[in-house]
Amino acid sequence: MASSSSPSPPLASLSQTNPNPHAGADPRSDPSMPAASDGDGASPASTELQEEAELAAPGKEELEPPTPAEETPTPRKTRLPRACNSKPRLPPPPPLERPRRRAAAGAAADETPQCRVVTPLVSEPEAPAELARWRLRCMWELGSVLNFLHVFRALLNITVELTAEDIEAALITPNGTLYDIHMPLLKSIPPITRMAMGRGTWVTVLCRKLRDWWHWVAEGDLPIVASHGAEIEMYKELEPSTRLLILKAICDIRVEQDDIRNYIDTSVKRGYDLSTFRKERIGGDSLGISYWYEDDPILGHRLYREIRRVEQMKKEPGKRSKGKRISTPPVVSYHWETVASTFEEFDDVAEKLFSSRNRTEVSLGKKLKIEYLPEIEKIHKKKEKMLKKQQREALLLDSYLASDITTGRSLRDRKPVTYTFGKSPLN
Repeated sequence: MASSSSPSPPLASLSQTNPNPHAGADPRSDPSMPAASDGDGASPASTELQEEAELAAPGKEELEPPTPAEETPTPRKTRLPRACNSKPRLPPPPPLERPRRRAAAGAAADETPQCRVVTPLVSEPEAPAELARWRLRCMWELGSVLNFLHVFRALLNITVELTAEDIEAALITPNGTLYDIHMPLLKSIPPITRMAMGRGTWVTVLCRKLRDWWHWVAEGDLPIVASHGAEIEMYKELEPSTRLLILKAICDIRVEQDDIRNYIDTSVKRGYDLSTFRKERIGGDSLGISYWYEDDPILGHRLYREIRRVEQMKKEPGKRSKGKRISTPPVVSYHWETVASTFEEFDDVAEKLFSSRNRTEVSLGKKLKIEYLPEIEKIHKKKEKMLKKQQREALLLDSYLASDITTGRSLRDRKPVTYTFGKSPLN
């Protein structure tokens, strides 16, 4: 049979009738080829030839399109969000920046933190004569002594009216003022001495009192001891700061006596505020800066500033204890200074603080201008009037004495001398 022996003619006839120029095209995709299910009256021979051609066609399996695989469900994470449950995602937080390592290990020690603004108010004087007074004013013990004399003046029996400048001058160059201050204080401190206390022997009594009380109120060794009268000259050779520390110790010993303790207790029971005996600051901040104001009609007006500094010590490399570094405690230091003692200085300090960049200093400068400067100015003008009056009186006295010595007594004021008694000189 021709159909079984030579299957090539039907393939040739099919390729000729297929208008598709593509060689691998599917013959079923040709629209001119009738479908097997069409009911248009096709002959059984043509149907049989079509089946044989389909069986004998090479690469039939390759020509057939692949059957679509079953669709796998989209994972939940890749599904598009719905309108009902879609939420905006927040952006991820930025990564933390690691601190940069410094090139040099000692760079941290060289940098000073700019955490506060401290306006410079006083500076070291250029004149050598004023240097000793400036050093005394940089000691907080001077402010403590002046406050002690102000608070307990009624109990100390100090009859001489002394200003703060008089006390400073006596500490720098010893004179009779030190006797006027020490003698009433030493008389009230036990034990009672049988030795007469005069202007030349009060230093010996001072040494005996310090021997019994020094270690209760101060630290370190005794600055002066009794040595058969040699202590009088030794006291004069001491530094002004050492004489101030001795005076401060005597004031602390005096506070411990019963009369002052009873005075404090009685005053508190009567309703006096504790600030009467314990000075409170008038300004400052939480970083260690404090301002103190002293007001006394005799001693005068003073404004102090205390600056507290905390310095971190450098850690010693390689020093460990049980795998941990030994922490070095910080070093705390205090700087004390007297920033104003006259009206001109108060005015200058108030102006500097008021024009500062620190809000705390601006507030204090405003407070000084409104509350303190008017009263200080009144006292300053009153003292100026008294000083001018004293100067005029001194000038008048000097001019009168000078004229009396140079010119002598006028002869015109003398009367004629007679030695006749009971008779008229005309007879």
